[in-house]
Amino acid sequence: MGRRMDEKIDNPRETAYARGQMSIDLFGPGMTPLHKAGLAGLWMTLEALEKDGSKASLANGSWRRDATCVTLSWSGNPKTFFDALFRESFKIDSNGLIWFPALGEPMDNPHHAVVLQEAILGSFLQHGRTRESDRSADPQGNISVDGDEACVPLLFHRIRKYVHQKHDFDAIRTNPLAGWHFPGGAVRHVGLGQSSTALEESPGGALVLRYAPVGTIYFEIRHKGGGVRPKYAIVIPEITDLGRYAAARRCFLKYGVQQLYVSGAGEAGLRVLAELKATDLLRDIRSAFCRVISFGTVPWSPQQKTRVDLVTVRGRSEASLQTFRLCQHVFEKRLVRPKSGDPYWDVPQVPDLVARNMSEGRYWWQDFAAFVGDVGRGRHVFHYEKGGLAKMIESRDALPGGPERAFVVACHDAWRRRMGRLSGKAKREGSSFVDAVDREFERLRVSFSRCKNAVSLREAITDFWARAGSPLKPLQDGWREVIDLLDEKNWRKARDLALLALASYKPATQEEEALDVLKEPELEGGEK
Repeated sequence: MGRRMDEKIDNPRETAYARGQMSIDLFGPGMTPLHKAGLAGLWMTLEALEKDGSKASLANGSWRRDATCVTLSWSGNPKTFFDALFRESFKIDSNGLIWFPALGEPMDNPHHAVVLQEAILGSFLQHGRTRESDRSADPQGNISVDGDEACVPLLFHRIRKYVHQKHDFDAIRTNPLAGWHFPGGAVRHVGLGQSSTALEESPGGALVLRYAPVGTIYFEIRHKGGGVRPKYAIVIPEITDLGRYAAARRCFLKYGVQQLYVSGAGEAGLRVLAELKATDLLRDIRSAFCRVISFGTVPWSPQQKTRVDLVTVRGRSEASLQTFRLCQHVFEKRLVRPKSGDPYWDVPQVPDLVARNMSEGRYWWQDFAAFVGDVGRGRHVFHYEKGGLAKMIESRDALPGGPERAFVVACHDAWRRRMGRLSGKAKREGSSFVDAVDREFERLRVSFSRCKNAVSLREAITDFWARAGSPLKPLQDGWREVIDLLDEKNWRKARDLALLALASYKPATQEEEALDVLKEPELEGGEK
């Protein structure tokens, strides 16, 4: 973390800097996760410069890269060396996209480049003085990437200059920090003067913070809920080996455009942990974690992007990671082609709930009632994510045998029989079966959602089961276990399961399948 400028600093390494050498250790004092990510970004940049021959242009400097350390050396004026280093590290391509050589040319992975650019402009470079770019309300950049049988346009704000290119680094003395070094770090009391309460950092710390945007991982958030909507997530993993992390970081460059969309910060963090585990970077998933910062626009400060969420995501166990991988597999993003407007990717919302629950060691469906209680998110889950929920319920790994499975299966059976009775009534009366089912579904959803205690839940669920018309076999076989879910201790769990059962019901007949299609409204109009 940075230090206040009025704080006395005793730094014995300053004489080493004056002699022309700087050594930055991954586990040195003051190395926060953001510092470590920045050191990884510096490590990757130096590696890229070695590969393309740019090292020769840095005539008065050299470096050494180790698994946990980077050492820079120079002769003569350090400004000459660092000016050249920054010039080679932070570029802009002909399309107006930020170009970090450590991550390759932007157009090699355009979807990744656009998400990275927009996320950086909404976090590290959100203040207008830190960059020259298109106006916030008028992005002029536009490229297309291939989707499933369609080209998906990607809009972005073109950039012409950004502060990381500035030659204002002091390799000998402490450096003042600004928000673009450390998002959220700023002068605390302007009235006391800039030097009194501003942050500052040693040369090594300031250098790696400059490279933090290179080492962190970015996702775009497509959030359907109300309230403050996060827009971008920055994932900061815990790094223990610079070389191995660099290899894992490049895996995210291969992500397609749809893979860079997530429904929330929890999903972004657990996706990174799953990728690091797959690349064998994490030896023990139980102790693995990463931090996720999400930025969005808040009503009281619409002119800037504000940090709206800070989550620590933990791996917990192999079983938790396996459940999340199943979730990622069964909840598929859909390329929507509206009648008017451009195609866009529709992002499932349940994976963020699953990720946050897995991170906390809870049931993957815990707090489902609150999750779908948000009108916008609930509508999306009930209409478009039923197939994924059904597959999660079918998996014995995700929902093993026991009272929870018996409860859900009983609710499925009750709903199936209830629809059968509604079908018979509609045929006798010549009324609309679709409307009858829609009304009954909404009545049940509201009834379960409004339950505030064990008594009201027991009334709602027993009424639901009674309307099935005949005894339910899952209840007959396991009623002793199921009845415990309706007591004062477990009724919230039962409410979650009741709504989960409604949302995950899988049609059993052709008539039900046709009904399911009729009830699913068409997505229109793209993302708001």
